[in-house]
Amino acid sequence: MLTKKKKQRPRQQKLSRVILEYLVLSVLVSLFTFLFLYTTSVSIGVTYVQQRGITITQTQELVFHVWLRSICAIASILIFTVLFLFMLGQRLSYLITIIKGIGSLQESRMDYTIPLTGNDELTQLAGSINYLAASERELNRREQELTREREAWIRSLSHDIRTPLTSMLSYSELMREKLLRENQGMTQEDMLAYIDLVYSKAQQIQELSSQLTQRGNGTWENIDDIRLLFEQLAGEWEEILEDRYSCTIDLTGCESFSGQADVYALRRITDNLASNVEKYADPDAPVQLSVRSSGREVRIVQVNGKRADPGSFPPPPSSKIGIGNIQRIARIYDGRADVSDESGSFRIEILLNIRPCS
Repeated sequence: MLTKKKKQRPRQQKLSRVILEYLVLSVLVSLFTFLFLYTTSVSIGVTYVQQRGITITQTQELVFHVWLRSICAIASILIFTVLFLFMLGQRLSYLITIIKGIGSLQESRMDYTIPLTGNDELTQLAGSINYLAASERELNRREQELTREREAWIRSLSHDIRTPLTSMLSYSELMREKLLRENQGMTQEDMLAYIDLVYSKAQQIQELSSQLTQRGNGTWENIDDIRLLFEQLAGEWEEILEDRYSCTIDLTGCESFSGQADVYALRRITDNLASNVEKYADPDAPVQLSVRSSGREVRIVQVNGKRADPGSFPPPPSSKIGIGNIQRIARIYDGRADVSDESGSFRIEILLNIRPCS
C-alpha cells in the first residue's frame, strides 16, 4: 500500500551561516576577478610588447607585475566590498522592514502582516510577530463577540423580567381598583386567583434574576405530561389577557406524552407572547393561541389583530427583543420561530422539539 509522503518544510538556515556564505561568495568572486584581470592584463601586455618589438629589462618587468597586481587587487577589493555589502544589505533592509512592520502593528491595532522573505532567524522573527498579531486579532474578535453576546443576553433577560413585573403591577392595580370601587366587592376566589398569579410572576422574576447574576443554562425537568404543562402555560397566558382581550385557546391537537423541558424558559415564551399582544394587538379583535403536537414536535401558534388606530396612546416602537427571546429559546429546543406580519394581523408560529426524559 502506497503512503503519501508529507511535504517537508525547508530546513531553516542560521543568520550567521547566511552571512558567512555571503562572505565566502564575495571572496570567491573577488579572487576570480583578480585572477581574471591579472591574467588578462599580463596576456595583453606581453602581446603588445612582442608585436612592438620592445625589449624590457627584468626590473621593468617586475615593476610592471607589481603595478598590475596592485590595480587588480584594488579592483577585486572594490568588487568584494560592493558585493558583500549588497547581499548583507538585503537582510539588513529586511530587518528594517520588520521594525517598520512592528510600528505599523502598533498603529493599526495588529491589523497588519509583515511579509516573509528568506529562511533564517529574521524570517522566523517576522513569522512569530505575525502569529502574535493574528492571535491578538483573534482574541479581540472573540472579546467583541462575547461582549455583544453578553449585552444581548442581559437585554433579553431584562426584557423578560419586565414582562412578569408589568403583569404584577397591572393585576395589583386591578385589585386595588376593585377594592376601592363602591358597591362592588371582591370575592375570596378572585382574591386568591390574583394572589396566585402575582406569586407565580414573583417566582418567575426570582428565577430570571438568578439567571442574570449566575448566567445559568436553565433548569431541565422530566415532565410526565407535556400537554398538561402547556395547558397550565396557556391558562396563565389567558389570565394575563382575558380582562382586555377576547382570548381563544385550542389544545385539541396536543397529545399527552412525557419529556424534558425548562419550565421557566417555556413560561418566558408565553409571557413574551402575552406582552406582544398587550403592546401591539387590536383590543377589538380576537386573540387565538393553539398548541399542537406531532410525535415530540410541539407547534405553538398565536394570531392577533394589529392595532390600526393608535389614538392618543400610540404603541411604543417595537425593539424586537421579545421576538428575539422567543427565537433564542426555540433554538434551545432545536426549533425555530417564524413571524408573519401582514397588514391587519400578526402571526407567530413556534416549533419546539421536546427531548425524551433522561
